[in-house]
Amino acid sequence: MKIALFLACFLPLFSSAATTVQTEIERTSILYFLESAHPTTGLVLDKAPNFNGTPASNRVASIASTGFGLAVLANAAKRNLIDRELAEQQILKTLEFAQAHVPRERGWFLHWVDWETGTRAWKSEYSPIDTALFMAGALYAAQIFPNGRIDQITRELYRDMDFHFFLTNNGTKPNKKTLSLSYTHEAGFAPYEWEIYAEQHILLLLGLAHPTRPLPFAAWKGWKRFNSAPAIYTGIMGYEMPLFVHQYSQVFVDFRGFNDGNGDYFQNGVRATLLHRHMLTTAKKFKTFAAGFWGVSAGEDPDGYRVWDPTRYEGTVCIGCTIASVMYTPFEIISDVERWYEGPHKGKIWGRYGFVDSINLDRNWFSQNVLGITVGPAYMSFANTKPETSIWQDFMKIPEIKLALKRAKGQ
Repeated sequence: MKIALFLACFLPLFSSAATTVQTEIERTSILYFLESAHPTTGLVLDKAPNFNGTPASNRVASIASTGFGLAVLANAAKRNLIDRELAEQQILKTLEFAQAHVPRERGWFLHWVDWETGTRAWKSEYSPIDTALFMAGALYAAQIFPNGRIDQITRELYRDMDFHFFLTNNGTKPNKKTLSLSYTHEAGFAPYEWEIYAEQHILLLLGLAHPTRPLPFAAWKGWKRFNSAPAIYTGIMGYEMPLFVHQYSQVFVDFRGFNDGNGDYFQNGVRATLLHRHMLTTAKKFKTFAAGFWGVSAGEDPDGYRVWDPTRYEGTVCIGCTIASVMYTPFEIISDVERWYEGPHKGKIWGRYGFVDSINLDRNWFSQNVLGITVGPAYMSFANTKPETSIWQDFMKIPEIKLALKRAKGQ
């Protein structure tokens, strides 16, 4: 019933406006986070079918997708794209359920859970980065809906996050400077660390400004900015990384002008995006790229879920991942997206929730699904192309984020 009320308030706002690719992406993204959230728990599915008639059998929610959904719904409410009161109720319901029913270890959520019960799915790990993305979405929502239960629960969840649990492996490695990637009760801490340029910026910033036990400055300085010789040569941090690495933190954090001595982080995202576009539009031996599609990242693939990057790729392109870089290079990406939207493959790449996750023309393969961790950043990145709609405008007012950015520069 509430979803029907949502849609009754939501759809006319778009149908009365001039239709553009951007408004369609915004409309379909909001629709995803309304229809893919469990009506009782608010937890958001990891992925959903994109075409009518395809049964939705997935019961697994992603805590990161849920966090992106909090941000999307809060931003849509601020812009009057959906009913503000109903959005507030949806966000509060999600936070209340997550706090009460989704398992946490020292404040850190499981990555994947059953969307109806909140119980562990797929032998999931307790994940620092996925919890951080959830918390970023909650903190943004608390800015849009201040001084109430949303803000209260968000602050409680934030205080519960023990960053030193992953920094020291629960005290067993007190001299580490980087956080462990994950933890499970069965295997303990993962043997991998957040030690290279990846998507962990938002995680570390939340840690630097934690209200009770912040991370030391050494945790921000302790990871590599340039992972390889080509990266050093080009001066692009994360040169050899998939697109999502350059997007997940920056759809929340406005890094324009931020420089901790390693370069301007926003301009680094611009350069990395242009690198992807240049390298893959010249890879003409693949039909996908020859047709003008580009953008390699993490997503669906003919052989399952895969991660591709500018140094290692085949014919699979993640369309939604490309869109999430529009905040970096709006002219180029909007031009490309309009061409894809109007092109000969539209019937196979555009569905109820917008563009499918990925395609591979070399194998005549088109994903049938969308992923929440792609749909959310695409909406948010588009929002960040205009000051009056941006996520940045409110997220950068959060006192902890202001403090974290100062501490990241050693101040």
